[in-house]
Amino acid sequence: MDRQRLTILLVLALIFLGATTFYFAQVAHDSKTRFRAGYPVPTNLLPQDLLTTDQKIPTGPPTPPDIRPTDPILSGNASSSVTVIMFGDFQSETSRQEAIAIDDAIKLVGGTRDIRVIWRDFPLTSEHSKAVMLATAARCAGAENKFKSMHDLIVSEGKDFDEAEILRFARKIGLNEQNFAICMRDPAQTFHISKDAEDAIMHGIKGVPTLFIDGFPFVGFVDAQSLATIFRRDLTISTTP
Repeated sequence: MDRQRLTILLVLALIFLGATTFYFAQVAHDSKTRFRAGYPVPTNLLPQDLLTTDQKIPTGPPTPPDIRPTDPILSGNASSSVTVIMFGDFQSETSRQEAIAIDDAIKLVGGTRDIRVIWRDFPLTSEHSKAVMLATAARCAGAENKFKSMHDLIVSEGKDFDEAEILRFARKIGLNEQNFAICMRDPAQTFHISKDAEDAIMHGIKGVPTLFIDGFPFVGFVDAQSLATIFRRDLTISTTP
């Protein structure tokens, strides 16, 4: 009886091994055939680092990211009633106009400190060759607690988006020029900016500007009046018992 059971188990094991070998042989053959014929290999056969940006983007609406202690704050603080997270590109005209609209909206509701605005970098490098440099300049200004000052200058006065203009902005807001120059060459800054961009992609963000107001996504430009209406509503909700 034991010998019979052993024989059955051996036969089942051989069948399983044969089926597994056949399956992976077919997968390998299919992949080689697709590669030689120019057909795309199914994404489930590709490792994560070989997927394109579009293939990595989740389906559905964008989801809000976690707020990190290192995120630069343009307005308000951790105790503010309303939180805005803006993914933007400093070389994008629409992103800059959105940043201005947010400031205008805050003024329309009384310039309250109850609205926290957080900036997250999402440079569209395929369209804007200076976007990473501008993001680096803002971060290096942030090392001297002047992120908002550099952000505001790039947004309101940026035209050439070159090193001379950035250096002029650094002098205007009183940065230490030597420290600023060293920071601008630090590869760690580019690494952190790229991580912000990867985080944006993993949260389903496809373009700039993208806003999250108290976790709710707004894709594309939102004017100051509309933002002010949203801020008033959320401020009212936050103060309602």
